[in-house]
Amino acid sequence: MNKYRVILILFLLFLKLFKVQGQQELSFNHYMFNSQLFNPAFVGLEDNLTISSINNLQWIGFDGNPTTNSILLDGNLKNNLGIGMQLLSDKIGPLNSNFIAIDAAYHLELNNSKKLSLGLKLSGNDHNISLSSLEFDNLSDPNAGSKDSYFVTNIGFGLYYYSEKFYLGFSIPYFFEPSIINKKRHFYFSGGFKKGISEKLTINPNFLIKKVSNAPSSLDFSTMLFYEDSFWFGINYGSTNKSFTSPSKNGGNLSFITGFKLLPSLMLGYSFTSQLGSWNASANSKSHEIFIKFRTSKALKKSNDESSSEEDDKDN
Repeated sequence: MNKYRVILILFLLFLKLFKVQGQQELSFNHYMFNSQLFNPAFVGLEDNLTISSINNLQWIGFDGNPTTNSILLDGNLKNNLGIGMQLLSDKIGPLNSNFIAIDAAYHLELNNSKKLSLGLKLSGNDHNISLSSLEFDNLSDPNAGSKDSYFVTNIGFGLYYYSEKFYLGFSIPYFFEPSIINKKRHFYFSGGFKKGISEKLTINPNFLIKKVSNAPSSLDFSTMLFYEDSFWFGINYGSTNKSFTSPSKNGGNLSFITGFKLLPSLMLGYSFTSQLGSWNASANSKSHEIFIKFRTSKALKKSNDESSSEEDDKDN
């Protein structure tokens, strides 16, 4: 059994025996494109039904490296209502979690073209720990066949204040703290703005802050440059509040993000992440992420023109 498996097993046993107060939520570089992952208030922003996916492969070259795959549905209903669904699989070593969530949001019209969205998330998490998937030198070890499985439900909510150029969001995607999987409540604060710098170029800075009790805050800051909304590229810097100004010593990550519209209804994105800090010098710590978003030609709600046409047909 190599040294990475030994470290991983010790870490997992520590998680199992003690109540760890650490950050447990998922991280994506494309959070600005799929904020529905952590804030249900984002569903229903587009008229047409959208289907999107983010696939994340972290720490290439490390045994049991984290892999995350997600599929999201997002649609707009009548009366300023939005609805969505998430299917997500997350795996690291012998830990495997499968999530399903239903998101709903109500978009309230404010003055001066500003809106406030209120979101609700209902979720279920199938959480599995299987040490039997690891290779043990001594099969008589009582931990060699250890396997636990739990299914927990949760509820979350979110707020999203936005206009055409500016937006802010706050959410708690999982409000309850099930002790059986030592899950802690996380607080998300996100925002950004868009500013045209020429006829064809738009700059879009974003930020995402995650906070959990008894752990440093996680900070992500990105800047994206869009060309006619058909091609974009940018960078994202992630760290904690304690190592934000000294990532080379305490750790952090730097990501390059790019993407384009293959078709008017199809977006493709890719990001490459390199870890910062001397702690990972002994391992290949590169990560890759692929983002796909498809906008269907159908809307869940009927437009005013379609409704008027149907009414006219009935009258005739």
